[in-house]
Parts: sequence; C-alpha cells; structure tokens
Amino acid sequence: MMSDMDPKKGKAIIENLLLVADRPLTFDNLIEVFKGEFDKNTLEGIMEGLISDYIERDIQIIEIAKGYQLCTRYEYSEWVKRFHKIDKGSVLSKASLDALSIIAYKQPITKAEIEDIRGVDTSGVLKALLERNLIRILGRKKVIGRPIMYGTSRRFMEYFGLKSLSDLPTIEEVTEEGVTEEALMPTTVETNRDEN
Repeated sequence: MMSDMDPKKGKAIIENLLLVADRPLTFDNLIEVFKGEFDKNTLEGIMEGLISDYIERDIQIIEIAKGYQLCTRYEYSEWVKRFHKIDKGSVLSKASLDALSIIAYKQPITKAEIEDIRGVDTSGVLKALLERNLIRILGRKKVIGRPIMYGTSRRFMEYFGLKSLSDLPTIEEVTEEGVTEEALMPTTVETNRDEN
C-alpha cells in the first residue's frame, strides 16, 4: 500500500539524493529509498517532472550508465575545470585515448589485438586504464594462450556521459576529429559533473 506522501516532497527528496550521489542514481535505488511511499510509475513521473524543471536552468539531469545524475553544462566546463584546478595528470593521454577508443569500438578485445591496431606496446596504458576503472577484464579468449579480453566499464560510461555504447559517435566522426575526450563525447549529452 502506497503512502499519501506528496509527490512534491518526493521530487525534493530525489533532488537531494542527486546532489549527494557519487554515482548515477538508478530506479532500483529510488525504489529502495521510497519503498512503501511511491511505486515505479509514480517515481518515473516524478523524475520526468524534475528533468523538465531543469531544462530551462543552467544545470541538468542526464541519464547515463543506467541511472540519473545532476550535471553541469558543457558551456560552463572551463569554469568547472578552474574550480577543480584540473592538472595535466588528470587528463587522459593521447595513448590512453587511442587504446580506450579501440577497446570501446572493438570490445571484447585482447592486448595483442589492441597492439596490432596501435602498432606499439600497450602494457602501461592498459594498466593505467584499469587503475582508473575505465576498462575491465571480461574474461579470457578461447584460443591458445587464453589471453585476457578487455571491455569498457560502467565508469567509462559515466566519464563520457553515455547512456549506452550506442551513444558513441561513429568511427567516421571520431576519425574526422582525431581521438580526443571531446570527440568521444556524444553531441546530445553535456559534460558529466564528475568528469575526472
């Protein structure tokens, strides 16, 4: 049985949850928080209303990695970067972006296959991407030697503001722009507030 909680209060609670969440807020999270208060359909309606409320404001709620996150808009990214004093060490290197784009488009893929495409050793790059949780190990390929297969992670989706891998730009678009973080960002989604 649902309670008689006012949906306006539910909207305010969700907004507060979005402010404190360190990862995208999923409907499973909301159903757990509002157990006995609202059903899934009501929560979906509240979330749609909240997203609409933010459309005319200078911040936004976007759907990424199977959840929702309160985010800054791309046009204000320079000021956000200034605030965070982002240094060169926190930005992905060209080698990391090259390997990451290959993994994103060709996954599951082995180290040897990445190296065949890049033409250079990728041991250090793969280690760095694993440490940053941008890629994950998907298992072992069923061939001689059983090499490890890599794929993108949920953190990759969050980092680039993607709902799914189908939101990635086409290979042609990435080739035209060169492999940069901006090139991998879908044009329909603004920059995630937790970029780094």
